[in-house]
Amino acid sequence: MGKGEDFAVFTENRHIQKLVAKYVDLCKPKQVVFCNGSKEEYSELCEKLVDAGTLIRLNEKLRPNSFLARSDPSDCEHIESRTFICSTYQEDAGPTNFWADPDEMMETLTDLYRNCMTGRTLYVIPFCMGPIDSEFSKCGVALTDSEYVVLNMHIMNRVGDAVLKKIGRSASFVPCIHSVGYPLFDETHAPHCPKDDVPWPCNDTKYICHFPETPSVMSFGSLFAGNSLLSKKCFALRIASAMGHDHDWMAEHCLILGVRDSEGNKRYFAAAFPSAAGKTNLAMMVSSVPGYTISCVGDDIAWMRIGKDGRLWALNPEKGFFGVAPGTSKFSNPAAMQTLERDTLFTNVALTPEGDVWWEGMKDPPASGLIDWTGQEWTPDCGRKAAHPNARYTAPAKNCPVLDDSWEDPEGVPISGILFGGRRATTVPLVTQSFSWKHGCFMGSMLSSELAAAPEGTVGALRIDSFAMKPFVGYNMGDYFQHWIRMGEKLDDKAPKIFYVNWFRQGSQGNFLWPGFGENTRVLKWIVGRITGGAKGSYTPVGIVPTETALDLHGLSIPQENLKALLTVNPREWLNELPQIRSYQKQFLDHFPEALRHELTEFELRLHFAVDDAPTTNAKLVKWVNESRELCKPEHVYWCDGSAEEYALMCDCLVESGTFVRLNEKKRPNSFLARSDPSDTARVEASTLICCPKEEDAGPTNNWAEPEAMKRKLRGLFDASMRGRVMYVIPFCMGPLGSKFSRFGVQITDSPYVVVNMHIMTRMGYRVLHAMGSQPFLKCMHSVGKPLAPGEKDVPWPCNAVDKYICHFPQDPQVISFGSGYGGNALLGKKCFALRIASTMGQNEGWMAEHMLILSITNPKGEKKFISAAFPSACGKTNLALLTPTLPGWKVQCVGDDIAWMRIGDDGRLFAVNPEAGFFGVAPGTSDYTNRAAMETLRKDCIFTNVGLTPDGDVWWEGMTSEPPPELEDWTYQHWTPDCGRKAAHPNARYTCPAKNCPNIDPDWENPNGVPISAMIFGGRRGKTVPLVTESFDWNHGVFMGSMCASEQTAAAEGKVGALRFDPMAMKPFIGYHCGDYMQHWLDMGERLGSKAPKIFYVNWFRKDAEGKFIWPGFGENCRVLKWITERVANPNVGAKYSPIGLLPTQNALDVRGLRLSEEDLVELIYVNPSQWIEELEHVRAFHATLGDHWPPRLHHELTTLEQRLHYAATAAVPTSNEKVIDWVQDMVDMCVPDHVHWCDGTEEEYALMCDLLVESKTFVRLNPALRPNSFLARTDPSDVARVESRTFICSKKEEDAGPTNNWRDPGEMKKELKALFSGCMKGRTMYVIPFCMGPLGSPYSRYGIQVTDSPYVVANMRIMTRMGFKVLKAMGAESFVPCLHSVGKPLSPGETDVPWPCNSTKYIVQFPDDPQIMSFGSGYGGNALMGKKCFALRIATVMGRNEGWMAEHMLILSITNPAGKEFHVAAAFPSACGKTNLAMLVPTIPGFTVKCVGDDIAWMHVGKDGRLWAINPESGFFGVAPGTSNFTNHSAMETVKRDSIFTNVALTPNGDVWWEGMTSEPPPVLEDWTYQHWTPDCGRKAAHPNARYTCYAKNCPVIDPNWENPNGVPIDAIIFGGRRSSTIPLVNESLSWEHGVFLGSVCSSEQTAAAEGKVGALRFDPMALRPFTGYNMGDYFQHWLDMGRVLKDKAPKIFYVNWFRKNSNGKFIWPGFGENSRVLKWICERVDGVASAVETEIGNLPALDSIDVGGLDVTTEQIQTLLKVDKDAWKHDIAAYDEHYAQFGDKLPVELSKILQDLKSKLK
Repeated sequence: MGKGEDFAVFTENRHIQKLVAKYVDLCKPKQVVFCNGSKEEYSELCEKLVDAGTLIRLNEKLRPNSFLARSDPSDCEHIESRTFICSTYQEDAGPTNFWADPDEMMETLTDLYRNCMTGRTLYVIPFCMGPIDSEFSKCGVALTDSEYVVLNMHIMNRVGDAVLKKIGRSASFVPCIHSVGYPLFDETHAPHCPKDDVPWPCNDTKYICHFPETPSVMSFGSLFAGNSLLSKKCFALRIASAMGHDHDWMAEHCLILGVRDSEGNKRYFAAAFPSAAGKTNLAMMVSSVPGYTISCVGDDIAWMRIGKDGRLWALNPEKGFFGVAPGTSKFSNPAAMQTLERDTLFTNVALTPEGDVWWEGMKDPPASGLIDWTGQEWTPDCGRKAAHPNARYTAPAKNCPVLDDSWEDPEGVPISGILFGGRRATTVPLVTQSFSWKHGCFMGSMLSSELAAAPEGTVGALRIDSFAMKPFVGYNMGDYFQHWIRMGEKLDDKAPKIFYVNWFRQGSQGNFLWPGFGENTRVLKWIVGRITGGAKGSYTPVGIVPTETALDLHGLSIPQENLKALLTVNPREWLNELPQIRSYQKQFLDHFPEALRHELTEFELRLHFAVDDAPTTNAKLVKWVNESRELCKPEHVYWCDGSAEEYALMCDCLVESGTFVRLNEKKRPNSFLARSDPSDTARVEASTLICCPKEEDAGPTNNWAEPEAMKRKLRGLFDASMRGRVMYVIPFCMGPLGSKFSRFGVQITDSPYVVVNMHIMTRMGYRVLHAMGSQPFLKCMHSVGKPLAPGEKDVPWPCNAVDKYICHFPQDPQVISFGSGYGGNALLGKKCFALRIASTMGQNEGWMAEHMLILSITNPKGEKKFISAAFPSACGKTNLALLTPTLPGWKVQCVGDDIAWMRIGDDGRLFAVNPEAGFFGVAPGTSDYTNRAAMETLRKDCIFTNVGLTPDGDVWWEGMTSEPPPELEDWTYQHWTPDCGRKAAHPNARYTCPAKNCPNIDPDWENPNGVPISAMIFGGRRGKTVPLVTESFDWNHGVFMGSMCASEQTAAAEGKVGALRFDPMAMKPFIGYHCGDYMQHWLDMGERLGSKAPKIFYVNWFRKDAEGKFIWPGFGENCRVLKWITERVANPNVGAKYSPIGLLPTQNALDVRGLRLSEEDLVELIYVNPSQWIEELEHVRAFHATLGDHWPPRLHHELTTLEQRLHYAATAAVPTSNEKVIDWVQDMVDMCVPDHVHWCDGTEEEYALMCDLLVESKTFVRLNPALRPNSFLARTDPSDVARVESRTFICSKKEEDAGPTNNWRDPGEMKKELKALFSGCMKGRTMYVIPFCMGPLGSPYSRYGIQVTDSPYVVANMRIMTRMGFKVLKAMGAESFVPCLHSVGKPLSPGETDVPWPCNSTKYIVQFPDDPQIMSFGSGYGGNALMGKKCFALRIATVMGRNEGWMAEHMLILSITNPAGKEFHVAAAFPSACGKTNLAMLVPTIPGFTVKCVGDDIAWMHVGKDGRLWAINPESGFFGVAPGTSNFTNHSAMETVKRDSIFTNVALTPNGDVWWEGMTSEPPPVLEDWTYQHWTPDCGRKAAHPNARYTCYAKNCPVIDPNWENPNGVPIDAIIFGGRRSSTIPLVNESLSWEHGVFLGSVCSSEQTAAAEGKVGALRFDPMALRPFTGYNMGDYFQHWLDMGRVLKDKAPKIFYVNWFRKNSNGKFIWPGFGENSRVLKWICERVDGVASAVETEIGNLPALDSIDVGGLDVTTEQIQTLLKVDKDAWKHDIAAYDEHYAQFGDKLPVELSKILQDLKSKLK
């Protein structure tokens, strides 16, 4: 011991000199002593402390050279709350340490140290941790003012001169500064301090501070144990652990012992135990196993590093034992007791009368005379402890009788095994071997024991003490764990094996099952055997435990049941334990190693797998799970219990698999990010199937599959689909547990992602099983469809790239999903159960499952209403559900954000529950501005899917912040910057969060009775058309409003983003049955609710102005609309005005105070533009049409009446400036007196409206859309079935101008008569004004007309047959038009019910060619009513043509192209029933020839600029005779009428299609005929009227010619006339000239048809097939033909006459006709081309026998001869009829025709 102020005398180390000088100057000791470590120094200090009363010298005979110290009662244990790690960053200290800022703490300590040692001696103690000659040892320099500290360090450390020598001049030592903080009187520095010292000086202010970055230790105020012996826990563990972390070695709270086996082999073990867990007893254990000896290397601390041989080596840095005395005895630790026999310092034990020590557990206490640790007399019954529970001994290790020979080996000893252990009465087995180093680290990390007296706290409480190091790690314990992992990686296969022991397991009576102490050698023997491979073990979820025969129990009496209990692993007990472990680990946040998270996850999974018994008695459930297990072949089955611990386990699984990223715990606690496979990001609607027995029941909005076939397919997919995975069984409840609304389900899945989401979204787990009992449940089967082969590495997001199916079996019911792990595809409780299946349940049981939010709104008076609302995706649904109102005093709260289950309550009102427990929302667009409540909800406990990841571990998505982050990792794992061109988050990125976390969740959100709904809202995202808010007129109208919900396409389903999509009630993808039946269910619910039905509204927050900007501010301001809605609910008599679409807010009814909205904005927000709505209804109608007969008639009625209201509103103004049109229409209105006037716009929407009106009026039957899309059947009054020629008049000024073939009346008289009929004829009806154009718009040859009619049947047919509507008005401008007035002639009285086919027995079809104009009255049929057809296009047009030099003909127009590509155009005229339409659409049978149709009925022909004859088709549709039309006779016509057609007077089949005679080879067995009667083939009636018709679009014809609408027409190469003649007329005859051709046409004859009045079958002349349709004298008409020939000259087309109908002697047709007629056309074209041969005959040029191509045709030469034969006698018979025919024309007959007839007569003589 050296004293003095010249420190250089004692050490040349300048660093130590400066250190001492610094604290001498600060602390002001009276002297400084450098300790030399000698025995003399130790003895001298002992004497000093004895004199001071600090020490009591014990009986030298009983305890030589030993002393007893008794501390101040305030200073008797370690004070964790005053122990600090002073690192620069608090994070580096971690959550298990108290942290202080190093600079601030240094200031505090400096203040405390100032003058703290006045009157005292400063001792400088150089010390070494570890053998002085070891390179692994570390040195320190302790400064203290306590002799007691010096004495203890003498025993515990190598101190003094030898250490100074080892340090030399280096600075490699750790300064350890300590003061008791009890200065003594000094008149200069401490004038107010006491003059006399005390036995145990200390201070009420205490600090034990560690500065790991320096490193250094500073302690103030305490003298007790580790608080002052800074070399021990402070240096040897806290500081050393930080050193080891930085330099790859380990400072551990471990004993080190050697085990020598019976063969003499020795192995060393390190073992860590918390306090009071038998650590010292094990360190000095005396073996009870013969041949085995235990030796001690160290009892408390081990410094371990990797040796040169790659193994782990350990040394004991101390040279003494500093142990807890109580409990130590000759029985528990004889070696320790022997060690303590001499040279020992005891602290806070009792003093016996003999001058020895005693403590509890040592031996029986003396009867009297004992002085306890507080200096009081003590007796066994005094009620106090004689020794403090934390009483200590300090003894030299060298005194230990079992000290290992290598305890001071400078290299240390090689470690073969590491033991962890704790004091556990249950759960933990006697001994467990880890599976691996990492698993062993995990075992060490969860070390737990009862809380001992050593630290502050309650004795006996359970405490996790990782590695027994929790109080002693000098840095973040998470990083400490990682250091262990890293060391294991370095050690690799040379790492020691790790074990976990528990000596303290108890029986049911609280008795220890294991004897412990020396018997623990038996456990060590098994451990040695495991290392050498000689001991057997059994696998358990926690590790490997001994088999019952593996432990050496010879000589030990342990009952078998005790042994079994000692080795038993109870998974459920461990599972109960894990929440504490998980909670403990959670505190380390990102510092906790992923490897240990993995171990915890794997551990928990093993435990769950070990609990393999089903936790339910529901036999059906158990059976189904077992069947599923057998099918899917999972590696394990896991029954989900629904606990928070389970949720944490699944999340950890997902983090480990790379599916989850754990977000920054500080920013987003307990939250995770998942990123899916790019192919699995949204619902797969194409693979979502409704598997009900009948496809019809699924409806067109669903994909359908036959149930049994789909089950077979799915069974094949699910076979072994879970191989290598875990099958999770998730019992769940949709709706609050205990609610009559709620329904149970059980989902089986192999996706932990699904499990965690179902945790949030449903009530699930064992509580559901308990509530469910044996009740029915919905089976929900799911697999990601990616089994794992043995050893195959999984992917972060397993899914099936090929097969994805989401199948619903509503009849079972059950849901089966395969291949997708995303969203609603996999969370089967959501859309699959809660909507698709539940909607079918609701339909069957009388309730509703709807895609609706539920909210409450409370006004300032406290009046509360509940509202449900349905919106398609991306329409602000979640924003509304979680709305924060901007109106003062109003409050909105959320009951549910997505789904509502609604049923009628006991009071007759509609009540709703939210069946879900969480929110599964779209993230993009969600922000504090758009949805603050959602953002608050997402602050914790959330799962985010497919959003971006910020560098600081948080999430981001588009729209979340005003400015994007400068960089992040996007949802595809790529580096992202704002200018990279990609989205950071997927547009359908999602969050899953608990509803209970929502700050404005309604208190009744889990009310089992639900909440009463006062109003319902539908909405969509529309930039125009739809007003801000509309109230329905009634429930049915509201249902209709919901049925036409429309919005832009979202990413939530497959399809093009942004496209308009109809989504009825926002349920289109989610209805589990036919959408039409779903709508009917809504109507039925309304009937049941009656007057208590909620009001229904429709909103649109997204209306835009002319610049494309949103007009309404939306978000929180939407509360203003909700306010109006609640006011309308409260008082329906104020605040609304009528519009065609519903009730709108009146001016000032909306509270817009404080909003920056102009008056114009407000007007625009609620403006209804009828024209836009009419355009909109086209799409509505098209969608409704897809639903066929299931669509409720009531909704058809709503659509029709809406469209009527809109049309009336739209056409209130006349859409033309043509004064003649305006004046004429007004005159007609004044005369006919209609209820409404409708100007036809010609749109698809209008057409749909007319058809719907006709369906509702029963004029139309809507045909089966699956068989005949957009098609209808009309059936007329039996008196109105054909043209009424007798009532058809040409009212020219002169009768002779009408001619003998027309009926004539004086125009003036006729107009007078008609005016009387037309006066008031349209009362009770709508007048339709039809602007139409005959011919292509823009063609110089087209002509305009305006038809006024009161027949929607006419409007619909004119829409097909003509170009009509506003486009015609625009093209017409101020040009002239043909006025066409028509009325069915059946006005309606007020309240009178209309008939399906209104008409009048008085009929007139009157043409006024001189005006020109047309007037038709009394008939609604065909050409009688469709004024554009025969009336205008022929009768009036023939007059126009004669006057203007062109021709209006009853002719088809076709093109025929030969194999060389040369095209010919032919016009052909045939009377009715002569194959005209068949020829127009002929399919040629000759290879290489094609025939195309330009027109099927009428041709307008003019002389072109090239001098040739050109023709246009003035019509845009076909109006053909149905009977006889078939796929054989006219395949093209049959293809044309497959869709978009109107059929009149045909039959209706039972499956909703049409039929007529000749359509099929066999008639149907039963149908409904054209007269509505039941029909069978043998009933004796025609099913279809002989003149039954079809009206269809020409554009739908598969053989329509590309030039059919060419405004210039097509050039005519040949003209054909023909008739139906069984004899006389040859197959084909070429005229000898144009004039001869006109002659042939003028004598056309054919049998009488049903199209005109008369006897069917009688011979009738029909010149040019125009006899009924010529608008003037036919003689003049013949002359016009001749005149046209003179104009055409040599460019006139050749003229031919054909007859397909010649018969043989048996009355059978000789020529096959139909497609074979192409052979005749070929000859005609070849004659035009000048290449075919002909034979000139008396009647014209006939083909040579070999010039008709009959190749492949079953026709003989004789038959050809017959077909071409000129029978002169027969011709002579016909000529007599020609004379009679010509005679009627008198002087009007052209001379040329008379001459040609005379020439023919001459030739035939």
